Amino acid sequence: MSGVWWKRIVGGVFLASMLTGCSGVNGEAHQDSGRGVMLSSYMPAGQQVVPPFGFIDFCLRSEKDCEVGTNEPATPLLTPRRWSELDAVNDYVNRLPQIADEDNYQRSEYWTYPNERGGDCEDLALLKRKMLIERGWPASAVLIATVEQWNGAYHSVLIVETDRGEFVLDNLKREIVGWQDAPYVWKKRQSRERAHIWVDLDRSTFRSAVNDTLPPLGETPPFIVAARKIAQPVAGTGTGAVYTR
Repeated sequence: MSGVWWKRIVGGVFLASMLTGCSGVNGEAHQDSGRGVMLSSYMPAGQQVVPPFGFIDFCLRSEKDCEVGTNEPATPLLTPRRWSELDAVNDYVNRLPQIADEDNYQRSEYWTYPNERGGDCEDLALLKRKMLIERGWPASAVLIATVEQWNGAYHSVLIVETDRGEFVLDNLKREIVGWQDAPYVWKKRQSRERAHIWVDLDRSTFRSAVNDTLPPLGETPPFIVAARKIAQPVAGTGTGAVYTR
């Protein structure tokens, strides 16, 4: 995507709201029943698409979380120990207070890690991803995804890719399920190769990614570059857009 388009996207970050309907159910969360490791399948992923605006805003504030990348995505073995680890992280995070961004930050959409008041769906998904990476899971295997619920509301979950398929960690469900068993219309998710790139999951707009190219490893995400340019003072005025790392 051209620099002009990225500037337009960045300029709309604070005006757009893409995800709603994140409210979950607090209370007793799922505990591993000892039935062993589940079996799922792999989700078809298409072409590169524009990331959610809330995610772009998050990356502008948390650049290190979005600059992760690899040319060789790892697919971890889903052993009983790792399954229990997934279950424990999902259970812990789902027990946190769940609160809408409007009530927590007085903003319609604000992706961040939960604070002392809790968080909404994308906040909880971000925390699950962070906790699993801290426990040794490869970043290329834990991916934020957006979906559409039965009532048309948008929602965010965490997808975990393993040698036994892809699984969904969801604040609206106590149990971890295979992606094909989640009651959603899949929209988009993070790329396995670059954390800041998102790919299409929507069958109505899906096309092959064979012609897509990846930026070099370590290259700053284009929307961050665009935001820095926007923030530079305008010549002769000493003014510019506000941008803080």
